Amino acid sequence: MNLNIFPRWMALSLLLVLSITSCGAPVSVTAPPEPTEIQTDPADTKTVPPTPTVDEATPAGDDSSCNVLQDLNLRFGPGTAYRPPIRVLPANSVVTPLGFAPQGIPGGSWAYVRDTVTQDEGWVSAGAQYISCNVPLADLPAVAYGTPAPSFPSTSQVSPGPGNCGKGGIVLDNGDIYDCSVEFSEDYLIRFVILKNGLEIGENDGVNDVIFTAEKDDDTVHVIVEELATYCIFGGNGPCNPWVVEDGVYKWEAGGVVVEQGEYHIEISGNMTDSEGNFLGMDWQADVTVDLP
Repeated sequence: MNLNIFPRWMALSLLLVLSITSCGAPVSVTAPPEPTEIQTDPADTKTVPPTPTVDEATPAGDDSSCNVLQDLNLRFGPGTAYRPPIRVLPANSVVTPLGFAPQGIPGGSWAYVRDTVTQDEGWVSAGAQYISCNVPLADLPAVAYGTPAPSFPSTSQVSPGPGNCGKGGIVLDNGDIYDCSVEFSEDYLIRFVILKNGLEIGENDGVNDVIFTAEKDDDTVHVIVEELATYCIFGGNGPCNPWVVEDGVYKWEAGGVVVEQGEYHIEISGNMTDSEGNFLGMDWQADVTVDLP
């Protein structure tokens, strides 16, 4: 069989809904937050707040203060990934700066503050458009914080493409049946599963490699050749690697193309050799859309 490879997953909050006609029921996952603060954030992802600890070796002075310049989310951690917010600080609120994080999750600088009225403590974006302080925020001590609950990009199929995945497979003369399926996850997006007689197989069972290709506007944005199970679009040998985050944005690969809004073409080709040395190819492809709200 011929190998078919066609020349051709924040504010980032990616929402992609999977509806794969040939590979099972629709799948949907939640998009990532943007790398800079968004002041309206209805997300319902829960984060368990850590117990903050401030390095008292270099505390801010008693007269340190910051003015909130616009309605601003107070968060459990430094970054829009910490969702939902504790509450909104109204414009013109006065807060006491207690700590600083130069790089939040997924990006930007953040200040740990205490509301002078309610005594609520939390993180706010340290951007000059959000708060104005009478002390250099970068001189404030570090504050411990936990890891946010994850939220990742995903895809939604626009139109099915040709391919033999999940369509009865390839039946050999000796009765063996080779087939494949596409497994989706909000963490690692796509994993390609190759089956022989209904059981998943890998490199020890004749699978040579699996090639993933993602294209946008006829330009290739991501290619990876996976020679080891578990055959994931971002690599990894069990478990799959998650989406790549660099400089506060999601990318298709380290040092690669930034994930953008729009339509992508995804192709997957699995190449294997059967017990008699015959080449077999299993493939799947679809047009998908990345939606940035």
